[in-house]
Amino acid sequence: MRITQTVLASHNLAASHFVVHPTVAPGGRLLWHDILRALGTEPTARAGQEDQRRAVRVALRAAGPCHVTVLRAHRLGLGSWADLVHLHRTISAEFVLVHHAALPRDLARLLRHCDHRVVDTFTGVARLHPPAPAGPGPRCQGAGPGPFPPVGSG
Repeated sequence: MRITQTVLASHNLAASHFVVHPTVAPGGRLLWHDILRALGTEPTARAGQEDQRRAVRVALRAAGPCHVTVLRAHRLGLGSWADLVHLHRTISAEFVLVHHAALPRDLARLLRHCDHRVVDTFTGVARLHPPAPAGPGPRCQGAGPGPFPPVGSG
């Protein structure tokens, strides 16, 4: 709970730091819808998963260099993880996937083929997710001083 609250408090559209709290659905089928909402874009009600995936790519490219944190990543299927890894490789977005369980064998194999690091302490998570400054604009719950550091700053 403490990690989730810390991450949610760092959501900051102005600083291009987006936090996604996915809807629990089989296979992560609402993931793209939830990412669009976190980016401040209202998804098309009848858009299929492929159209939403395309819309996420367009929205992330428009955002420029950004950070995207996906909570509940342990609930996503391997295909969703592979899609997020592909997004990371093809656009200027850094992804943090919060996984609250031991990594399944297939996921560990996928991660061997991409740059990643494991952060397993609250302090490490808090360092990656400083609270967003209080102010106008859509935000998740929480407030506090300090912007999210720019991509590539450490």
